[in-house]
This record gives sequence, structure tokens and C-alpha cells, in this order.
Amino acid sequence: MERMTFLKLADTILREEKRPLSIEEIWRIAVEKKYDKEFSKLGKTPWATLGARVYVEMQNNQNTNFYKASSRPSKFFLKDLSNGEIEIEESTKKEKSKKEDKFEFLESDLHPFLTYFANYYLKAYTKTINHSKSGKKSYGEWVHPDIVGCYFPIEDLECRGS
Repeated sequence: MERMTFLKLADTILREEKRPLSIEEIWRIAVEKKYDKEFSKLGKTPWATLGARVYVEMQNNQNTNFYKASSRPSKFFLKDLSNGEIEIEESTKKEKSKKEDKFEFLESDLHPFLTYFANYYLKAYTKTINHSKSGKKSYGEWVHPDIVGCYFPIEDLECRGS
């Protein structure tokens, strides 16, 4: 008898169930059908190993039979059992990537508007701190400028004469 691998296990379960399944569902069904007994050694989290094997197979092998049928939760299915669902999903992924908007302004361009709002409505004084002029070029480097504000409640104080 041929030794069972995680990829063969996933393939077998998906062929028997004939529907997209998540990694946890594949492992749960494998345990119910006693396929897990065909492995000589199993670690503490075999479902994680199964998921890792399927993901790596999809990433490294262009000719793999697995594909991701949906995400959140990630469900997998076999290409040869699907009826054109792969092309539909790939086209929707391309459309979603085209819809991503690119902003034509920087965060620091919004600071004058935020300063106006803070001063006019909150009576707070603000200052933009631009860290891009900093000499830090390591892990702690600041990428975006910060804005700080201060409110002085002096005008709100009432003078109590005695």
C-alpha cells in the first residue's frame, strides 16, 4: 500500500466530498473517516501541516490540481472537479485589483486642514513634526509625519474676585 501524504489526503477528501472545503474541514472529515490512522507520525497540529502543504503546493507548482475556491474562510477545491469556476474567480480577482484607488496626495498634505479644524473648533494649537529629516535610517525610522496639539483652557477660567 502506498504511503499517505498530506496532499494525497486533501485530494482524496475533496474528491469524496465534491465541494470546496477549508483545511479544518478537510482534517475533521479525514479523522471521521479514519484516514489519519494511515500516517506513521503526526505532530501536535497536523491540520496546520496540511494547510501549509496545500498552500506551498499551490504557490510553487503551477500544474497543481488544487485551487483556492474562496477566501475568508479559505476553501480549497480541485481544478479537475470544478466546472469553469476557476476562470470566474480569477477574473473577479483581476477586477478587484483594478478597482484599488491610489491616493494622489501625501498624509502631510492633510495637516493644514486638520490644523484648521483643531484651531477653529477645538481651540487647540497644532504643530506638524516632520521626521523625514531625521538621521535615523534603521528599524525605528519614521515614515509618516506626526501632528501634535495643545489646548490652553486659560480663556475658559473664570476670575473669582474676593
